[in-house]
Amino acid sequence: MNATSRKGANFVGIFTRSSGAFLTVFLCTGTVGADVIKQSSSGLCHPPFSPWYERTQSYTGFDSLDACLASDGRLPKGIASEPTATSSNDYERSKFGHGWADLDSDGQGSRAEALITLSTIPVTFAGVAEQRVVRGRWVSPFTGKAVFDAGDLDADHVVPLKYA
Repeated sequence: MNATSRKGANFVGIFTRSSGAFLTVFLCTGTVGADVIKQSSSGLCHPPFSPWYERTQSYTGFDSLDACLASDGRLPKGIASEPTATSSNDYERSKFGHGWADLDSDGQGSRAEALITLSTIPVTFAGVAEQRVVRGRWVSPFTGKAVFDAGDLDADHVVPLKYA
């Protein structure tokens, strides 16, 4: 399989608690989708955490590191089969702030921005400050069901914070 990862935007998935509906919104630049393992013509397998990953332009793509290694590939010197930058013992939620980022400084966090963007009708806010979305209409692309209460929607991280 020859493939390249798609560049574009990271996304936050928003799930409904009651119906299991899922909404997706693109928020910021980055890489979307599963990265391929790149095997160069010299037989080196470059996982996404390899310092040479972005520079490897001519390659055979693999779905997993094991598949690349099984095809007579090998890892570059100094690269382990798994990234070791953060162990699960190093994770501290407090390192990531206390709430949703307000990147455009308009008083609305990224959750509110995502809900506003995805609502098919104008949203209703709690209070006059227009910081917390309480009502709108969101349609699940998987079930087709509409959700009207923002409190029924949960946001999920594409990359768990402990790996960020």
